[in-house]
Amino acid sequence: MPLPVLAMIGPVADLAKSILDKIWPPQADPNLKAQAEAQLAIMLEQRENSVVNAQREIMVAEMNQGDSYTKRARPTLVYAGLFFIFLVHVVFPMVSWFTKNQLPALVLPDDFWWAWGSVVAIWSLGRTVERRGTEGRIGALAGAITGK
Repeated sequence: MPLPVLAMIGPVADLAKSILDKIWPPQADPNLKAQAEAQLAIMLEQRENSVVNAQREIMVAEMNQGDSYTKRARPTLVYAGLFFIFLVHVVFPMVSWFTKNQLPALVLPDDFWWAWGSVVAIWSLGRTVERRGTEGRIGALAGAITGK
């Protein structure tokens, strides 16, 4: 659910004021400073709205495209990680045992485990919440995670 416009005006106006407080000369006309704050707040608000609209359009375009692979990208990462784990910890040791040759020790790097574990944890959490049919913000978050 998007924030009401009035709730967003405060932080934008505060940001505009803090920027101008740092760069505005103290001896300048306070009326000009107030006008500049208002104009800067409007420009920052327009920029924020354009960024949010662009993000929304990208997500809608991804979900509405005919290629369903984009919708399955997260499970593909999970299955690819499982394949690499299976390859390094099952297939290569079996090949080494059957051929009686000592293969170099293969170890998946820590970065793989952190990245793959994070993807799996977030995706499985999102799928769990999605299956329970949670509504509201948590349901929206689960939809963003799972691509629904």
